[in-house]
Amino acid sequence: MAQQKNLSQNNDLLERFTASFAGLRSHSNLPNGTTPFIWAIAVLLIVIFAAFYLNVRSNNEAILRTNLMKSTAKVADNIEMRLRASSASMARLIERLELDGNTAAVLNKFSRELLNSNPEITLIRLIEPSGKGIESMVNPRLGKRELRQYNYLDYPQVVRDAIADAFLSNRVSISSFWFTPGDSTSPSVVIVYPFTLEDKSYALLSRISLNKLLEESTPSSLRADYEFSLLHGTEEIAGRAAYNPPDDYTIPSYVRAADPLPPSIQLYGCNIVESPLIFASPLIYWLGALMLFLLISLFFLNKEMRKNQADLDRANRELELRRSIEDSISSAIVITDLENKIVYTNPAAQVITGYSEDELQGKTPPYPFWADTSVLPATLLGDPSKLDPAAFPYRFDLLVRRKDDEQLNVLLLATPFYSSYNEHIGWIYMMRDNTIESQSMNLTNDAIASYQRLLNSVMSCISVVSHKPTGTMLGIHNDHYTEQLGNTADGHLAISRACKIPFNPQGSREAEVWVDSLERWFSITEARVTLPGGSHVMLQSAQDITQRKINEKELEDQTNRMENSSRLITLGEMASTITHEINQPLTAITAYANTAIEVIGNAPEVNRGQVLEIYKKIANQAGRIDKIIKNIRAFAKRRPTTLENVPLANVINDTQELGKLIEKKYAGIRIVYELPKVLPNVLCDPVQIMQILMNLIRNAAEAILEAGCTDRTIAVIAKVGANEVELQVADHGPGISDTMKASLFTPFFSTKKNGLGLGLSTCQTIAESHNTRLRVRDNEGGGTVFVFDLKICS
Repeated sequence: MAQQKNLSQNNDLLERFTASFAGLRSHSNLPNGTTPFIWAIAVLLIVIFAAFYLNVRSNNEAILRTNLMKSTAKVADNIEMRLRASSASMARLIERLELDGNTAAVLNKFSRELLNSNPEITLIRLIEPSGKGIESMVNPRLGKRELRQYNYLDYPQVVRDAIADAFLSNRVSISSFWFTPGDSTSPSVVIVYPFTLEDKSYALLSRISLNKLLEESTPSSLRADYEFSLLHGTEEIAGRAAYNPPDDYTIPSYVRAADPLPPSIQLYGCNIVESPLIFASPLIYWLGALMLFLLISLFFLNKEMRKNQADLDRANRELELRRSIEDSISSAIVITDLENKIVYTNPAAQVITGYSEDELQGKTPPYPFWADTSVLPATLLGDPSKLDPAAFPYRFDLLVRRKDDEQLNVLLLATPFYSSYNEHIGWIYMMRDNTIESQSMNLTNDAIASYQRLLNSVMSCISVVSHKPTGTMLGIHNDHYTEQLGNTADGHLAISRACKIPFNPQGSREAEVWVDSLERWFSITEARVTLPGGSHVMLQSAQDITQRKINEKELEDQTNRMENSSRLITLGEMASTITHEINQPLTAITAYANTAIEVIGNAPEVNRGQVLEIYKKIANQAGRIDKIIKNIRAFAKRRPTTLENVPLANVINDTQELGKLIEKKYAGIRIVYELPKVLPNVLCDPVQIMQILMNLIRNAAEAILEAGCTDRTIAVIAKVGANEVELQVADHGPGISDTMKASLFTPFFSTKKNGLGLGLSTCQTIAESHNTRLRVRDNEGGGTVFVFDLKICS
């Protein structure tokens, strides 16, 4: 702009010189060739001196402005460097807190070092996510302890916004400025540096005085010539330089961004004095000096013109480079004025629309490429005076109609177009073919809908919950969750809290839990999931199993009744044998008692030893009866399943006692026991294990007798392994077909003509309650082998 202004002034002066020279020649009465030449030289000297003066003045102003821009840029760089150094110091302070512990002593020690090295920091405070201060330190240079008393509600809104933004985004946040009446450190901004220590969130808050920051960022070498201030719009908020518009040439000034301060704060710089004028000596008195000055001026003018030409060439090359960049951009660029008339299009715009530059140049809405259903830009953007700079660029999904009538889905980005004087002069539109992205989005939406339908088809309550500083939020959930637990995360959290099982190393857990607040049973599976962005959510699948639990309880009660009935049936079938077993010792007792009566009644003297022997025999027979009754009572007694550490030898011994009754009931049946010398302790319910063995022995005996087998031996076998004992009941009876084996343990299925089909089903239920299963296979020598395992107790 300055170069073009200089060229324009020089051309104007040369034109005036030509006109003056022609006038002199026409009005002069002196001979041709002398006076006109002298006048021409005089006029030339005046014109050249004036041209040189104006050129030097203009260049001087350009130099002043260039130096001002460089100086302002240096101050801006210093501001950025000091703020980033403050952030780095805060990071080192956080590292010390992590290494030495979060204590007031550690914070005060290293905060003091940070405050001494950064005079612009007036306050260091350790805060919680709520904004509550934990520890504070005021810059010793201020000595204002009242700054330590700020709590969260005392903070200005801009500070609270910065604190919330820092904890939400988990990155350093810088607030906008604010004033505190009566505070010499105002205006101020804060730097909020969030961090996590011992699984707790904290942040370091540094209060920065903008006046002190500007003072420390301004080198002393610049203070004699320049003044600087921080502006909010055109309002001075810090510094001493009064605002002067950049287009006012009285005092050179320059405005630029002051990163990383918020965009609303700009750095303003200006010269302290007006642009110095070049003193012009009177040509009439200093003709010789002017001639020398002319030669010197011509030399420097030539040099300056060459420099200007180089700058112009450089500007042309930069313009060509920018044009090449615009032509290389794959997105279409369309620039319009405020009347929405197209003033520029790049080649990509011509490719996307199918129209040439000449066909688009100067067109006003509706544009040739604008589809009938698309809204025009003026309607989209509304009143330019009400635009929100924070919303730039504006995004729109539009439909473009090419010259060949092909229609494209286009993403349109619109942003205001400003002149070098920051004047809104038009709009810049960037268009990109969004057809593939639109198709991908449709596919993604279809996939999400399919996924939601899949979730809704699951009869469990599926939900995803995320935990954020603002609270717990319910994410994806299916319709079953909504029907059962509502549209909040309360049901998810209630079920999760009811589960006391810790997560496994893979971050998942499964359990069946009773939820008091819901008064229901749930079978749940939970997993901690890390999303691609690094955030964590909790995935939960919860199925209502309340009815199943009720059914299981009823099944358990029914099974207990079936077990007890099975034992009573077994005892009922052996009632005659039991009576016979009890009758034998009773007969012996009667005989021994009669013998004692005769000995005492007939003998003149009682033989004490003989009488004692008789009573011992009576006591033995009574003990035999007592043992039989106790075994029967223990076998018949109804009680819940209780797994305990029991010697297996005791269970086998009790089984042998009852096995003798079976041997007597079923004539010819012989029960043998193949046992190791030492039997370990096992985890079982002894009565139920004895019930399994007795049921299997009785079934084998009945099958052998019914088939008329010659080998009537039933073997009870125990094989001790590393962790388990395998118990077998083997016979050489008729065996069981493969068809019957498939249904053998089904309730009410029986191989007997008059069987109820409850015996083996009950035995299988007992085995499952002992974490094993009753298995059946063919015996090698003919017959059947039933097998189950018991866990060995250490």
